[in-house]
Amino acid sequence: MNSSSQKYIYYRGESKNIILINKNLDKDYTFGIWKPKIYEMWPRGLFFTALVAWWFFYFFRIFNNSEYRIFLIYYRDKKVAHYSVVLPKHFRTPFMENDDLQVGPVGTDKNHQRRGLAFFTIQKIIEFYKDKNIKFWYVTREGNEPSIRLIEKAGFVKYGEGIKKKRFIGGLFNNFIIEKKF
Repeated sequence: MNSSSQKYIYYRGESKNIILINKNLDKDYTFGIWKPKIYEMWPRGLFFTALVAWWFFYFFRIFNNSEYRIFLIYYRDKKVAHYSVVLPKHFRTPFMENDDLQVGPVGTDKNHQRRGLAFFTIQKIIEFYKDKNIKFWYVTREGNEPSIRLIEKAGFVKYGEGIKKKRFIGGLFNNFIIEKKF
């Protein structure tokens, strides 16, 4: 088993400790929350191969809970301008506890960057789970400054550093490992 040479930073936030900042979206944007259905593996306008695996994890109960969601912002109700995935604990995230949730991956279309969409969505995720006292995780590559600024602005704190442990070809079974806690 080889380890990735890429280092990762692990952030954690708790819904009860994060202060929400009330922001509104521009009128051209629409916010929504998608949850998988047996006949719908991914939301309208968004596809990447991991979505198929997560749909499978959801329906075959590989996730530790049923909170898998994708928080979306559409531009003029047509094109996905931003998405933030919420993933429950599973075999790739052994550092998480059973009720914890990972925020990410997060993506913003290049034509909609620097408009606060990612921050807005993370705030909506925290608000959505505020009554459940959730511990959130966020994993980013070391040196990804926009991602680091985003998650620190959202109130998450640096928890540790680590790697992605590679297992088999294709990456499906890779694990994220915390090597050093702060």
